[in-house]
Amino acid sequence: MFDTFLYAFNAVTPMLLLMLLGWGLKAAHFFDDELLRKMNTFTFRFGISAMMFRNVYTLSSLRDIHLNVMAFVLVSCLVLTGMGWVESRLFTDRRNRRGIIIQNSFRSNFAIIGTTLAVSLGGAAGGAVSASMQAPAIIYYNIVAVLCLTVYSDRPDRAVDMGGILKKIATNPMILGQVAGLICLAVREVMPRDAQGELIFSLAGDLPFLYAPIESLAEMASPLILILLGARVNFSAVGDMKKELAVGVIQRLVLAPAAGFGMAFLAQALGFFAVTPAVLSALVGMYGSPVASASAVMAEEMGGDAELARQYVVWTSAFSMITLFLWIFLLRAAGLL
Repeated sequence: MFDTFLYAFNAVTPMLLLMLLGWGLKAAHFFDDELLRKMNTFTFRFGISAMMFRNVYTLSSLRDIHLNVMAFVLVSCLVLTGMGWVESRLFTDRRNRRGIIIQNSFRSNFAIIGTTLAVSLGGAAGGAVSASMQAPAIIYYNIVAVLCLTVYSDRPDRAVDMGGILKKIATNPMILGQVAGLICLAVREVMPRDAQGELIFSLAGDLPFLYAPIESLAEMASPLILILLGARVNFSAVGDMKKELAVGVIQRLVLAPAAGFGMAFLAQALGFFAVTPAVLSALVGMYGSPVASASAVMAEEMGGDAELARQYVVWTSAFSMITLFLWIFLLRAAGLL
């Protein structure tokens, strides 16, 4: 039992300490808001993009991309969106809060905390499964979040700009990094090999001056984004949104993982795919991580209750350190991780 506790502790505590470092540095006025904004933009555009490229590039071949897992991701996101819609009708009468509740139900911080956690729990295999899940998750998150926030906007006459949504997806650094990695994988499939079966050319082996900085950016992304997330935590007054906050935090950190894991094991029973430790580590990252910080920015732009969205980021980030530990502990104790 102590080994299981130690496993969960070692998986979650490094993330918590990095977030606490960021929070402490902001409290000590080492960071200001403008610096944090620029650092966050840099990390998202370059660090996360490099990490997505590296995760795909290090796959041995295109056959390592899990199409069945990608399909499962879309189905499970639809179910979580439905749960959020029901909760939005039951627990608030404020129109501009309903879209926020729905977005919170399915939009986890999978790209940052989730990917870090998948690699921490599942190693390279967990990172590979996570890479397969990123593209459908990001596309779903962007399209459905915009639709939900538009339908329940405090500006209901605002039209949905599908062209703008598609452009945002196509230029998303995470998508671009994955596409670049997929191109390299496709080229590798037709690349000649020597008598020993080794590639006659590879980016990592023959162009180390180019691959090394990509690798460095990828390694930098996870710790830096956790520090920045901690620095942006702001426990401001909750005000009149206690009910919506409680429902949203429970949905994101308890109900979404429970539903997600349940659907995964049902899919396994139906022969859709096997829930291996690598797959489960990626699912923990997808379902168990807090709501994406970008959700608050999008809410403000789309006419939703931006304060509720910001509070979701703060409180799900804080409580996820407890719930992630508990989920990892339970799954490890059951022999699944």
